Amino acid sequence: MALIASLIFAVLISILLAFTRERGTKRSAALFLAFAWLWFACSRSPTGWLQIQGGGGKASANTAYDEGSALDRNLLTGLMLAGVIVLARRSKRTTAFLSANLPVILFFLYCGLSAAWSDHADISIKRWFRGAGDLVMVTVILTDTDWAGSFKWVYSRLACILVPLSVLFFRWFPAFGRNYNIHDGHISVTGVTDDKNLLGAICMLFALTAAWCMIEAPLMERARRKKFFIGYGAVIAVIIYLINLADSATATACLIEGGAVLFLACMPRISKRPALLHLIVATVLGFTAVNLFFGGTLLAMFGRNPSLTGRTELWALCLTLVRNPLLGAGYESFWLGSRLERMWAYIWGVNQAHNGYLEIYLNLGWVGVGLLVSVLISGYRNIIRAIRRQEPTASLRLAFFVVVCISNCTEAGFKMMHPMWLALLLVSTARPASNLVRQRLTRSAEPTRKFSETPDFTSALASK
Repeated sequence: MALIASLIFAVLISILLAFTRERGTKRSAALFLAFAWLWFACSRSPTGWLQIQGGGGKASANTAYDEGSALDRNLLTGLMLAGVIVLARRSKRTTAFLSANLPVILFFLYCGLSAAWSDHADISIKRWFRGAGDLVMVTVILTDTDWAGSFKWVYSRLACILVPLSVLFFRWFPAFGRNYNIHDGHISVTGVTDDKNLLGAICMLFALTAAWCMIEAPLMERARRKKFFIGYGAVIAVIIYLINLADSATATACLIEGGAVLFLACMPRISKRPALLHLIVATVLGFTAVNLFFGGTLLAMFGRNPSLTGRTELWALCLTLVRNPLLGAGYESFWLGSRLERMWAYIWGVNQAHNGYLEIYLNLGWVGVGLLVSVLISGYRNIIRAIRRQEPTASLRLAFFVVVCISNCTEAGFKMMHPMWLALLLVSTARPASNLVRQRLTRSAEPTRKFSETPDFTSALASK
């Protein structure tokens, strides 16, 4: 039965890819490097896909997170080095892109520097090196001559493949698509990932991407538009089914709020008024913060208690282990060694603070938090400028930005090879003016005009 189901799903995935394919567009071979990187970030590691288990038995706190896989290390390093070669060939575009994103560069440099005071410096350096791969792959996408089309292609292709596979794994390959809670023994739906919250995160990002693609579809020819609506509508329907199975309150709330921001930002009357955009974003973020941390109807609506399923107790325990509030424990070093042993003595198996901002504080201290805030502020300014210029993907970028900020209140997403961190880097970085002009000329040559293009785009850019 599993074999028959696999064949059926292979056909369905092929149909989805065909229905959502953009005609007359060719993607560079380098883009497949970024696709592969995001594939592993949005699902599971290469070792996880092959179900290679090392050593067997239950891991101890001393070795649970400091032992890596040779397969993962070699494959991901190979992808990263190939990406570096691509960027070297695009030296002018790469230099311009990096120069335009100083806050991001400073954040990554500080992360690498923090390994100097980590009590597990060798592990911290290895993890920083892999984290630098996120920046490499994001730059590969955004230095493409059609960066907007590349951004859309990567996420839409991942959605059309990983979402159906999650259903296949859950229903017919339970060893892959299900997990058991170590505390209460309940079955969790994980799909292509190894954690239900991660499944909810990627489903939420993919749903927003599919919704944005459907918003663009009305300007296509009728037959093509119909296929787009069928393809992406099916993806959204399956995502709602998966999020309901996973019972991820964070993903559900983020999808609702992110969807509202996406549709409002697509309205010309709103997108042309920055003050309205600021008000919408502030209202969504403020409403979420008040309900999460001061109690409110939102928690009751999703069946959660004021402790956020034990997160508040976990946060208090984490803070008792902070020894250097200014600089932190070092990049990705907090959940190692004696600190992990002490945490596991209270909550066995925990390996994150379930709050992205707190996670940054634990690893990088107040300096790291300040640098992260500078990345968020500069990123938000870049997105608002993009909406005012009516750049492609601008409304989707704002929706991604909002859901990343919200989701990190209850999940630690500001970390290496996490789909939320990659999404933030993709949407918040600035595009050099030369790349924007090239993008405008590329898209204006297409036979089908996209809703986000306006005749005065170049002049608006020049006026900046």
